[in-house]
Parts: sequence; structure tokens; C-alpha cells
Amino acid sequence: CAATFLALLWAAYQFRVRQLQREFRQLRDVIETIPAMAWTARPDGSNTFVNRRWAEYTGLSAEDSAGSGWTAAVHPEDCQPFWEKWQASLTTGELLECEARFRCPANGEYRWLLARAVPLRNEHGNILRWYGILTDIQDRKGAEETLRESETRFRTFVDHATDAFFMHRRDDH
Repeated sequence: CAATFLALLWAAYQFRVRQLQREFRQLRDVIETIPAMAWTARPDGSNTFVNRRWAEYTGLSAEDSAGSGWTAAVHPEDCQPFWEKWQASLTTGELLECEARFRCPANGEYRWLLARAVPLRNEHGNILRWYGILTDIQDRKGAEETLRESETRFRTFVDHATDAFFMHRRDDH
């Protein structure tokens, strides 16, 4: 009777272990395949994890990115402002949302990325870990620059126009 009970207990344990391994693999697949660079950090901000997309884009391994090693990928002009915003989020516990250029060593180019991070808190409100993603916003930044240039050209034209002109909107309203 005791042997049967132990055998059933062992079988249930083995089943649960396989179930947890399967769930772990599914979660890992999600983290590694999402179209963003995912990362985690300790409450003090030191990096503890980066997904494969981060390593592929920056050329920095998880070990190279540990602690504050990730800053090696940030554009020199953006590093200090980015660091200050990150430190402010760590101090206040507020979410991080910051744009910066990150280097891709494969081609040596920098691309604009949007960093977002949120803290995971315990029942007492203490931060246990930070979870974040980096999303490529290079196309958006390019469109914003094109719009600014167009507005500047238009403003220059208007400011230097010698004849009066007006704009009329044709619609049914």
C-alpha cells in the first residue's frame, strides 16, 4: 500500500515537472520570438537578462550586457540622458519610456529604439524586478524628421512670400 502510494506520488511529481518544463519552453519561445528586444533588471537597475534579439542586434551577449554593460550599445550623445531617465525611474519606481539610438555592429549604424520598462512589485509595493522592451522606431523618427523639414520649407516660403495668398479647405462641412 505504501509502495503504491509512493509510486503514485512519484508519477504525479514527474507529471508536474514535465508540465512545468513545457510551460517554461512556451514562455521562453514567446520571449525569444516577440518582435522586440526584451530584458530584465534587478531593483537597482543592473541588467539580469536579455533575449536573443538583443544579442543579435547589439552583438552583446547576456554576459556583456550584465550590470550596466548594455550601455555600450547606446549612442554616446544619448547615453547620459538615457541613463538619467533610467536612474529617475529606479528612484521613483515610475515606468520608463525613453528614446535613444542603439548601435548595430553588423553595419555600424545606429537606429532609434523606444525603451519601455515597468517594475514588478510585491504585496508591500517593493520593486522585485524590472521588465522592459526595446522597440525599433527608426521609421517613425524618419517620418517625423521629414515632416519637420517640410514644415520648415513651408514656413520659409510663407515668411518670404511677397504676394498675399490664402488657403481654402474644400469639404462639405
